[in-house]
Amino acid sequence: MEQRVVILCAALLLIAAGAACQSSGTNRLAAADAGNANASSNSGAKAAKPTVDEIRAVLAAHDKALNDKNLDGVMSTYSSDPNTVMLGTGTEERWTGPQEIRGAYTEIFKDYDPGTLVADCNWKTGGADDGGTMAWLAASCNAKDSFQGKAREYKLNVSGALAKQNGQWKFVVLHMSNAFEPPVTK
Repeated sequence: MEQRVVILCAALLLIAAGAACQSSGTNRLAAADAGNANASSNSGAKAAKPTVDEIRAVLAAHDKALNDKNLDGVMSTYSSDPNTVMLGTGTEERWTGPQEIRGAYTEIFKDYDPGTLVADCNWKTGGADDGGTMAWLAASCNAKDSFQGKAREYKLNVSGALAKQNGQWKFVVLHMSNAFEPPVTK
């Protein structure tokens, strides 16, 4: 049970990571997006980097599917590459490839009430390569959910990398962790 709570806490951080692509002083992705827009309007150059909206769309799709306990929806945000990895807090929390990641989310879904996942990120950042093929994000967040009607609060960290697969952004690495302390139940 304790491992599943850690996995759940880690997964909830991804919801918070949606804020990692919002405009902020440390958001390099937003700055790159603005720079690309200026380059396009000033010199006719094409914007190769991903837009903030493209990355937000992947996060929003994951978050909605996670909140709804929609396994196929969550998996649609991940790359089908067999080297795709999801990491949790401990060394034993490593899932590689779609089948293992699907199994991890199957367990995660058992540990929270649907529709209760909320996160507030007090630090966030992100970026992308010049070629527009890789993007990354990171955030530290305060999260809330409930399990069997009991509200819980915890702190989470998330980092991830996304790559283009068949013209769509997909997670190739997602690392979610929380401090080694159980969630506070209210």
